[in-house]
Amino acid sequence: MNSPTRVRPRAAPRPVARDLVFASLLAGVASLASWPLYSTPYLAVTVSGGWLVGLGVSFLTATRRWPWGLQALVGVGAALLVGVPLAVPSGTVAGVLPTLSGLGVFVRGLVDAWVQVLSVDPPLGHYDAALVPVLVLAYTGGFAAVRGARAGHRAALVAGPAALLLYGIVFGAGEGFHPEALGAGLLVVSLLWALAVRPRVRGMDAGHARRLRAGAARRTAVGALFAVVCAGGGLALAGFAAPHRAVLRTVFEPAYEVQRQLSPLQSYRSWVTGAAAAAPVATVRGLPAGAMLRVAVMDEYNGVAMQTGNGGASGSFTRLPDRVRRSAPASWHVRVTLMAPQGEWLPLAGRLEAVEVDGDVRDRLYYNKVMDAAVVRDGLGKGAGYGFDAVPTPAPLRTGLGELRPGGARQPDLLQVPEDLVSAARARFASAPTQGGQLQAALDYLHAGGVSHGQGGEIFSRSGHSVERLDILAREAPMVGDAEQYAAAFTVLAREIGFPARVVMGYVDTDGDGTLAGSELTAWVEVQDAARGWVAIDPNPERRPLRDRDSSTQNAIALPRTVLPPERPRQEQSITPQADETPQIPPERPSALSVVLAAIWWWAWRTALVVALLSSPLWLVALVEALRRAARRRGDRRRLSVAGAWNEVRDEAIDAGHGIHPSQTRREVAAASGSGAAVAMAARVDELSFSPGAPSREGIDEVWGTVRSVRRELRGGRSRSQRFRQRYSWRSVGRWLRDMLAP
Repeated sequence: MNSPTRVRPRAAPRPVARDLVFASLLAGVASLASWPLYSTPYLAVTVSGGWLVGLGVSFLTATRRWPWGLQALVGVGAALLVGVPLAVPSGTVAGVLPTLSGLGVFVRGLVDAWVQVLSVDPPLGHYDAALVPVLVLAYTGGFAAVRGARAGHRAALVAGPAALLLYGIVFGAGEGFHPEALGAGLLVVSLLWALAVRPRVRGMDAGHARRLRAGAARRTAVGALFAVVCAGGGLALAGFAAPHRAVLRTVFEPAYEVQRQLSPLQSYRSWVTGAAAAAPVATVRGLPAGAMLRVAVMDEYNGVAMQTGNGGASGSFTRLPDRVRRSAPASWHVRVTLMAPQGEWLPLAGRLEAVEVDGDVRDRLYYNKVMDAAVVRDGLGKGAGYGFDAVPTPAPLRTGLGELRPGGARQPDLLQVPEDLVSAARARFASAPTQGGQLQAALDYLHAGGVSHGQGGEIFSRSGHSVERLDILAREAPMVGDAEQYAAAFTVLAREIGFPARVVMGYVDTDGDGTLAGSELTAWVEVQDAARGWVAIDPNPERRPLRDRDSSTQNAIALPRTVLPPERPRQEQSITPQADETPQIPPERPSALSVVLAAIWWWAWRTALVVALLSSPLWLVALVEALRRAARRRGDRRRLSVAGAWNEVRDEAIDAGHGIHPSQTRREVAAASGSGAAVAMAARVDELSFSPGAPSREGIDEVWGTVRSVRRELRGGRSRSQRFRQRYSWRSVGRWLRDMLAP
């Protein structure tokens, strides 16, 4: 008689649309983690566009059941078609059609944009190909979401949102975007999704069903309340948490080091004297008359020259994004054309907000937020032009410093101090009651001096600003120097009083004709005030007639003298420090591959450590079972016994959840396990154990060879989660440890 055909019930269609809606909500909330990194509304266009296109392409290729090769071709083609308008809007025509250059930027960004995101200081906006990584994650996340929803694999559904969240954290800025609110939002969406997935509550009757639904509602309310409490607690503790977090860019942020062979301030005299003084340096449009065009900023003094610090309190020169976040809107729109190269420095004015340069210059441009200065690797040549937007800054102060209080910036200690200058100035500012008053007194002391570049017709004035030169400045009567000496001297005095200070060298368009000449180069000082930040101060005296010195250098007559042997240098005599003439080799820029590999290694071993700690209960039980199995097999071969092999089978039955009592025989244990292989093995073990002679080595190896097949049968016919719990169960291990430790 033929058995009736078994008809498998057809599974109900999966709620694909519902799962895709919740996955899309999760992706939208998770993408907010990248807001501090980009700070542009176009991020929403990139994420939503990439996600929707990924959904559409995946749904089309899945329903058509095209071969995998054709699916891959369509997926790549769609990504190339929409990638430029979604991630590189500047490389499109009318914001829709991609250009060849934009397509090249997008394809290149698929590889090096990940490093570019780390090397450019946020916010990135839609700078170059910086949006390509987040587009790739959104596109692939949407593609995987459709496949996961159709197959019922929710791990694939949440892979895209999880990747977007991790990207915003790992590649993001040091300050997160409301992390407590973001976490609460993800939790709320996840709870709603879990409630929507739950089956409908049904009871034995209408009253029972109402009670069940009321219980479900109470549990939901409790879960929502718990989420709100956790979010509120996180917000309350946020004030005690660290304001910055350690992210990938804090470890692998490539910075450009300004070259230090020659201080810009040391070349000051060569610009303001001779033929260079009348030669045009740059043309400027949009800069008000009297405003200063900053060239170089120097905040370290080694006793020989003012230098620009690299890293630490001096800040770092990093790649410049589209815009610099400022609290005030920009009102200066300046256009500069260089007529004489300024080295690697890029002249700027005010507080920079945005800069417009050619594409080849953009990749060589580095900006320091702390110093508000920019450099271009290999510099700009004659005729180079660029534009920038800036927030206006007040003119340098000459009075009113009494209200200033020292800021909190930390600068390296002065290695060499001009003692004569400090002593002469302290005699004038020591009686001031406040540090701001002392700073004003020191400024008035320098303003009493005279200005001379040491040219013909002027009182002789040496160039340089070493400790020796600044001491000579203080000993001269009258005190004579130029912006090089006065700026360095006031910086040293401000540091001695307690103010963080730095020298700024730049041009001032005194006549307002839009053309800057070498003679318009000057230097001033910026000190940090606790309330106002960095404040510009002009330490240069007003030009006025100077009385000749009685023994000035230009009037001195060389008289014959007796050559005497030099005196032996005494211990207290100071030795003038010499500048380090060792040529510096520009640091090599790390390759994109090395930065990526270093980043992968930095995160890989930390992630592996966390995973190892979290999974320690699993691998620890696996390690104990492996050691126990090896000890039992060695014991069986040494004692010519098969008891250890049977104990392995018995422990596997215990881990499977079968009620095994220690007093049960082997046949009873095998019967309780329900495994035919275990019954056969129990009979074979009894035969070898109760035979007149001891088991042979071959018999022992034969029994141990069947242990694996018995274990496989005991794990068969179970769900994946049941097999996992059986494999990593502590039941048998705990019993084995108790038996070993029992007296």
